[in-house]
Amino acid sequence: MEKVKTGSLKTEFSAAVTVTLLTVVLASAVTVWGCWAARRRILPEPDKVALIIERTSADGKEHQGSYVELTLDGGAEPVVWMSNERKKPDMIDEPGLLVGEADFSVESIEAGVSQLDPGERAAYTALGVLMGALPVAYAIVGVLLCALRFYRKKLAPAITVLDEATRHISGQDLDFSVECGLNNELGRLCTSFEEMRKALYDNNLKLWRGMEERRTMQASVAHDLRNPLAIMAGIVERLRESAASGTLTDGKLSESLANLASTVSRMENYTDYIRDLDAIEDTEMNVTEAELPDFLREAAGDMGVLAEARGLEMTASCGVPERKVGLDREIFYRVLENVFSNAVRYARSHIDLAFALRGGTLWARVSDDGPGFSTEILKRKQSLYYTEDPTGQHMGLGLATGRILCAKHGGALRLSNTPGGGASVEITFAVKNI
Repeated sequence: MEKVKTGSLKTEFSAAVTVTLLTVVLASAVTVWGCWAARRRILPEPDKVALIIERTSADGKEHQGSYVELTLDGGAEPVVWMSNERKKPDMIDEPGLLVGEADFSVESIEAGVSQLDPGERAAYTALGVLMGALPVAYAIVGVLLCALRFYRKKLAPAITVLDEATRHISGQDLDFSVECGLNNELGRLCTSFEEMRKALYDNNLKLWRGMEERRTMQASVAHDLRNPLAIMAGIVERLRESAASGTLTDGKLSESLANLASTVSRMENYTDYIRDLDAIEDTEMNVTEAELPDFLREAAGDMGVLAEARGLEMTASCGVPERKVGLDREIFYRVLENVFSNAVRYARSHIDLAFALRGGTLWARVSDDGPGFSTEILKRKQSLYYTEDPTGQHMGLGLATGRILCAKHGGALRLSNTPGGGASVEITFAVKNI
């Protein structure tokens, strides 16, 4: 599954809120300006201002005020004299009488709403209400739309995917994938959910395969047990017939008893085989530090002793760099010894042993120049139980235990034949760099 890029719901939420806030502010500003302009058209600002003159007479005692209405185009209305109480006196026709010191101030003359007709007054009032109400409405609608969009775009996809995945898992259906395509915390949660699903799927697959292998082993043992039982039944029947006919001699009795003893021994091997498999499956891992390639060279030396004892030549190659890894030494030795013992049993003159480290996998291959694996064995190479020993002395336990122990160490055991016809067994172990 493609790795999800790092993102943050907090950042995405902050960005959504910021965009919503700017949109609301802009819409409110446009609305307020539009309502203000419409109100100005209904009740425009007057083109008159009032000029107020506060003057002191020349003797410094008498104070008088004047009120002059001026239009914005420069025209003037007649001067109106006002007292200190701002009461309007008689109109004076001679502005030249204004002598002495004077203070000037200008005030706008506001237009009154009372001057409008009822329709214009209602429209003017409605625009004023809209100037305050619409920004509030924009804020409420903006918050709701922001929340709805954020939920649909950022939350709902992941929630839907996780809910669907939960239903699949609760129904024991792991044949699906968890993908939501988000680059935030929920996207990474979906990725973790997918990794959990894969782990559950792999564990269930291993469990299923283990059960299938055990069923195959049980069926194989049950099938093979019928052979010695049939032999024993045949021997007993022959002894009974010989005793009934009076032809049972000491020689026949001794031969029959020897055959029975051999058959019982084979049956004991079957029961030991089943017991050993149960013990192997319960073996616990004990990972310790191993220095490569020294550890592998030591193992190759021990295998060379086994080959030399049988008069076989062994070639070892170890293309592994110096490194410390975590490895269960006992399990590795046990698998290697089992596989190498099979090679020693069938090799004619030569055995090849090779080691390699490929990423996090320790790889070993044991090849011999013997007759190789039969077509039947190669077809059944994924089965737990296989043997080509017709005597029943070797039950295929070495390869069976090797497969189980390799799987415990995160690896596998594979069978094949070399181009020259000999057998080749490949062992892999998952290791961690230290």
